[in-house]
Amino acid sequence: MNKKLITTIITLAAVCSEVSAQPKEGGRCPAPIYARDFSKIEMVDTTRLRVRYAFCAEKISDHLTYIDLQRLDVGKRITKYYSQFVYQSDSLRSKYAKEHPGAQAVPSWMGVQCREHDQWSEYEWSDYFIENGQLTEYCQMPMWLHRYNSKYTEPVPKQEWKLTDETQTILGHHCQKATCRFRGRDFVAWFAADIPVKRGPWKFSGLPGLILKAYDKEKLYTWEAIGLETHRHPITRFKDFKNYTSYGREKVWKMQCSFHENWFKATDYHKATMDAAGNMIQGEAVSIYTPYNPLELE
Repeated sequence: MNKKLITTIITLAAVCSEVSAQPKEGGRCPAPIYARDFSKIEMVDTTRLRVRYAFCAEKISDHLTYIDLQRLDVGKRITKYYSQFVYQSDSLRSKYAKEHPGAQAVPSWMGVQCREHDQWSEYEWSDYFIENGQLTEYCQMPMWLHRYNSKYTEPVPKQEWKLTDETQTILGHHCQKATCRFRGRDFVAWFAADIPVKRGPWKFSGLPGLILKAYDKEKLYTWEAIGLETHRHPITRFKDFKNYTSYGREKVWKMQCSFHENWFKATDYHKATMDAAGNMIQGEAVSIYTPYNPLELE
């Protein structure tokens, strides 16, 4: 049966109830229904530093208030930035599917809960790799739009940071404030010069020390480090990323924005009714616009 006949009417009702609420920074798209296959994963480097960042946390001490918990894995050759929550959930879901081959469905989320874990945002469902001066984003798209899973590569973005004299202590490290304007937004970052790693959360880099906190001036998007590790961990990459469609950054960005703004229209979602014989009847198309305020404005 065509998915656009709404095989899960309950899902439609749930999503419709969400779009009436105040949208979060990431919009109102349902999360992907397919877990990434952990049997198809390769080790590409080993960490020399791992940093965990609370993303859009209402309360740093409570992970249930986070939009996401994210990792920065810094290796000798490769740096990876990704969602710890999504990675762990996909790992458990992939294991569940392997152990229950006859199951009709796999749980939509497994593992640690977080705020709005059932909703998609490119900042949670993308993996970013930096290698040989290039940044590649592998973009896993929302429910029913996995055919648009995409990747793009660009030179590692450069921010023109301006240092200030303001300081604060984060995780016991003396941090200095820096500001910049990047792709249409004004940002603030706090970096620790005693940690000589010129990286930070998301696409931020280039300061003379590790960025432990960052946010845009409106504080729509925030990152704050909650832990540092120097233990060795494998840095991994899914082999299926090779099958993602290659586009330019602008095209991927436009797709992501359009999915946030009207996921129903992007999926060609239709209402459905059931006749007396129990047959599903396709109804009118659904189109619900949701305002979206992306991190990158250009």
